[in-house]
Amino acid sequence: LGDEHNQMLTRIYGTAFTKKAELDAYLTMMEEARKRDHRKLGKELGLFMMREEGPGFPFFLPKGMVLKNTLLDYWREIHQKAGYVEISTPIMLSRHLWETSGHWDHYKEGMFVLGDEDKDKEVFALRPMTCPFQYQAFLNRGRSYRDLPMRLNETSTLFRNEASGEMHGLIRVRQFTISEGHLMCTPEPVSYTHLTLPTIR
Repeated sequence: LGDEHNQMLTRIYGTAFTKKAELDAYLTMMEEARKRDHRKLGKELGLFMMREEGPGFPFFLPKGMVLKNTLLDYWREIHQKAGYVEISTPIMLSRHLWETSGHWDHYKEGMFVLGDEDKDKEVFALRPMTCPFQYQAFLNRGRSYRDLPMRLNETSTLFRNEASGEMHGLIRVRQFTISEGHLMCTPEPVSYTHLTLPTIR
């Protein structure tokens, strides 16, 4: 029921094969996958590291930054061609924004909250996603329908308070950077998707 304090069920995985050749091929594939595990390669190639002082918070080393920056250059190239404009938003904002967006009621347990809700006048939270942040950038000034569609994008560093047992290399972490974009438009271009969009004021 999503409660880590409840009695745990035991999960058993099994794989069946109709022929020994299929089993052999599977075992060979699994061995090759172990050789290419990103955690093993990351350490051997000096790309990134983890420290016990911060489970889920990766350190990118010099060679890892070369790789990361190469990916960012490619990211900028393809998004500029697609008509996106790059912005940068803060890594944290007031709880009031999260209350307005609905994250506070539905996702607060997965957020890093800075401050005491009951005592502190100001309470902030590190962003687990940038949806409300990019929307604030859109609301920077009044918009005409002629401004639309508006494609906002950024490489967002996000923070999610994952359980310690869920950490897994760079696949499941507490701090990560993604490409996150939002498309602001009138309802007509997406009417075929049967989405109900909020009125833009």
